[in-house]
Amino acid sequence: MRIYISFFLLTVFISIQSQAQKRDTLKKDTSTKQLKEVVITGTRTLKSLQQVPIPITRITAEEIKKKGLVRLNEVLSEQTGITILDDPHGQGIQIQGFDPAYTLILIDGLPLIGRTTGVFELSRITTNNIHRVEIVKGPTSSLYGSEAMAGVVNIITSEPAKGFSGGLSGRYGTNKTVDVSLNSAYKTDKFYISGFANRYSSGGYTLQPSSGIPTVSPFEGYTFNGKTAYRFDDNTSVKLSVRYYTNDQDSRFLVDTRYGAGKGTEKDFNIAPVITHRFSKKDVLVLQLYRSTYKTKSDIRYEDNGEVYDETYFNQTFNRAEIQNDYSLLDNLKITAGAGGQYETVAATRYTKQQSFTSGYGYFQADWIPVKQLDIIAGGRYDAHSVYKSQFSPKLAASYALSPKLTILGSVGKGYKAPDFRQLYLNFTNAEVGYSVFGYEEANAGIKRLQQTGQIETVLIDPSTLKRLNAESSTSFNFGFRYKPADKLYWTANVFRNNISNLIETAAIAIKTNGQSVFSYFNLNKVFTQGIETDLSYQLFKPLQIAGGIQYLEAYDQDVLNQIKAGQVFTKDPETNQTRVLKRSEYGGLLGRSKYTYNVRVNYLDEKTAINASIRAIYRGRYGYKDTDGNGIVNRDDEYTKGYVLVNASLSKLFMNDAIRVQLTAQNLLNYKDSLVILNLPGRLIYAGVAYNFGGK
Repeated sequence: MRIYISFFLLTVFISIQSQAQKRDTLKKDTSTKQLKEVVITGTRTLKSLQQVPIPITRITAEEIKKKGLVRLNEVLSEQTGITILDDPHGQGIQIQGFDPAYTLILIDGLPLIGRTTGVFELSRITTNNIHRVEIVKGPTSSLYGSEAMAGVVNIITSEPAKGFSGGLSGRYGTNKTVDVSLNSAYKTDKFYISGFANRYSSGGYTLQPSSGIPTVSPFEGYTFNGKTAYRFDDNTSVKLSVRYYTNDQDSRFLVDTRYGAGKGTEKDFNIAPVITHRFSKKDVLVLQLYRSTYKTKSDIRYEDNGEVYDETYFNQTFNRAEIQNDYSLLDNLKITAGAGGQYETVAATRYTKQQSFTSGYGYFQADWIPVKQLDIIAGGRYDAHSVYKSQFSPKLAASYALSPKLTILGSVGKGYKAPDFRQLYLNFTNAEVGYSVFGYEEANAGIKRLQQTGQIETVLIDPSTLKRLNAESSTSFNFGFRYKPADKLYWTANVFRNNISNLIETAAIAIKTNGQSVFSYFNLNKVFTQGIETDLSYQLFKPLQIAGGIQYLEAYDQDVLNQIKAGQVFTKDPETNQTRVLKRSEYGGLLGRSKYTYNVRVNYLDEKTAINASIRAIYRGRYGYKDTDGNGIVNRDDEYTKGYVLVNASLSKLFMNDAIRVQLTAQNLLNYKDSLVILNLPGRLIYAGVAYNFGGK
């Protein structure tokens, strides 16, 4: 850690010296463009991207279109510092070494629900109606509460242009994948209404054709978005947004020697009315209501006789009311304050009854610019919850412009992740294997029921003595810079450290008479992640831009490090099968974390012919995925999956004054596959697409 921090500080010093030796030749048009590059997610207020004092990435709709990316997972997979994790339940993202459960996913600032074991399936989100994507790295619980411990991804949808506008786009390719979108809008000075529809389907694929079982089953999904707004006068406006998503999937499984098949459905509905009132130029109030529902249902039956193999349902609701006030106390001091309440419920097959959470929160943020070059943001959020302990999440961040071209930034803050319904209320027994899992709130009653029926042989931990399950929390540090001497060059870097405590893990609390265990959830481990990431883009000459990024990551369990230091961790030599004490250098850290990831991006745009060509290579280094010697950690070469490179490319041409875009895209050109570990990587994917847009002023 000391080595790469020293290297990082040396890099900053060289950049500062370089600035001091050169004349300030920043052109007015460059300054104007930088002012237009604004972000909102990191502070909940509009800020210049160059000035905002926290690590944030801004991806525009034009960048997404040029690359031919149409689902959110495709967009995020190519970003420096973000790793797509393959899980049996879908694809999630890893930021600064955190699992997907610790990153909050928003659409227009509103949280999306419907996670399976903490993973939010990113392909549920289409990019065809996106204006931009903003990615905040580091804890943002001071503004957004739980699930923002690693960061936030905010998908900001498009606002219509004045007049009548619309468009149609479609893509078809490998595995009979179809992605079709239709949008239209009408806008006047005071009113607008817009609609968007998307159909996304695939024939599925299998990585083991001889099995007759699909790795990913055929599916067909639809997304519908609607937005309308009316401005009563210069001070008051109302807005309503509605989103509906549905997906049907045909599944087939091999259960022992019998096949099971059936259909699964997934539905997601969100509605959010918003009232904005401006008391003055300095004082703006926003009142927002939000309701979200997420439902799944599956019915899997044996093919030979129609008997039920698995019949489940899951219904979740999320309701929130929030008020936020932005007040400019002084010309250089802006105060943002808000308060709200939330009510969540879940009813599912694996819960004894409908469960609910109630919570209230308040947050405060001061954005102070004491001198033109310095921006200081301080704030915090207090969350009171009906089940777990109250949380306070403070944050302090600052940026300083050493010149109009170079800004350094640093931040320290706390994040937290609340126990979810599963960790609190799960009541599940595997019918085939025979083990049981109880949430913290269900453990005591669950053990008593099993004892009454004679199923418990030994109680390892008396559930009545369990400590109250608390939220996981982190203290995080980020320090970096943004360097933009001109439109040709943009360079960012960030060093980070996250100290995480009260990590929720499962552990056995009893042994059943069948030899299987009864598990529950505990606040156990302390872990930390640390590293450095940097990204550089350069316009080599007018048509050609090259870019690249790299992340170095360390992620370790502190308890394991202490045990290794004490000589309490052992391993078996794979050749001699002899047991010996594990060395510190052999410990590979947390599962699923690659020490090295990098990407290289090349884009060629010929304005004369309106042809755009792009090629990107994404490398993910080896990472641990299993434990073969039984010590519970990664430490042997046979416990890693090897590193790999994915190459994506696109070629497009615009016609009719840029109204029509014809495009050919390819993902995973080298056809890399790992059928044992990476199930969501089907091999080479080729797509052809066309898009037409019209209207708007």
